[in-house]
Amino acid sequence: MNSIFKTKNGGIKCRQQLVKRRELLIGAGVLTSVLVMNPTSVIGQTEHSDGPRKINFSGRQRMLIQRAGKFVCLAYQNPNPGPLLAAAAEALALHQITEAGLRNGVELGLEPESNASVLNLLTRAKNAFSPYGQTIRDAIERRGVEDEHIQKISILNGPALAEMHAAVNLIERVYKSADLSEQMAMLINISGRQRMFTQRLVLLLCLTRHGATSGDARQELFRTMNRFSLSLNILNRVTPGALPASKSQPILERLSEAQGYWEALKQFVSTTASSAGNQFVNDVQTVDEKAEVLLKRMDAIVLLYEEAAT
Repeated sequence: MNSIFKTKNGGIKCRQQLVKRRELLIGAGVLTSVLVMNPTSVIGQTEHSDGPRKINFSGRQRMLIQRAGKFVCLAYQNPNPGPLLAAAAEALALHQITEAGLRNGVELGLEPESNASVLNLLTRAKNAFSPYGQTIRDAIERRGVEDEHIQKISILNGPALAEMHAAVNLIERVYKSADLSEQMAMLINISGRQRMFTQRLVLLLCLTRHGATSGDARQELFRTMNRFSLSLNILNRVTPGALPASKSQPILERLSEAQGYWEALKQFVSTTASSAGNQFVNDVQTVDEKAEVLLKRMDAIVLLYEEAAT
């Protein structure tokens, strides 16, 4: 899945933390559930500057869930699955680091999580991810992907994503404060969710190729495309009113650039979904390459939102 931190020690420590955190981000590597009975009772309890980062990092978990599954699906029936399975292993490792860091803080340079409701949903997300992650690990350890892996990914991917999504949304609500407005918390969450959509598109496209039987992957593919477009519209509409021009203008310029990449990717995905045979395989690889470019663009935008909020 970042910005200049607020610290008591000044600019040097800020820059050191920024470099360290950027190294944890996807661009630097390879790369409901139970809520509290009264959600408003926990809003605003946290006043320190970890809010933007926690929303970002928790949101990145959604992307990593899709990313790890994507690489395993792409490795299926691939004559050279090794690099793809290595990429899946890296995504799993980053997911594990982030899962621990959201709880303990140390791994990500955050304060330990103390909100019981957040910890509860993080536990639910971890439990839902466990069988999904084990399926991916099994494929990595076997150095090959079998039919059972594809079917399990198709079945387990949705529940794992849904639980993590619920956790992110609660973290967004909990970490709103005098220092982090409701609009900024929402913008960080939504822009971070766009990263997940780039990976989910490729995963769903790949699952349609291999005849996954859980749900309608093709229908979900087009729903995901629509959600990406709607979210871009929200970001463009809300950003100018949420930030002063000096901060909003660079973000709007990046969003305009991302829009161009998205339009090209969207058209290619639509075309690829109708292709067949070897052409489909080649086209999915091209879709993945384009999605990786858009992922990096969206990651940079999330960083700008996070920096603007701190």
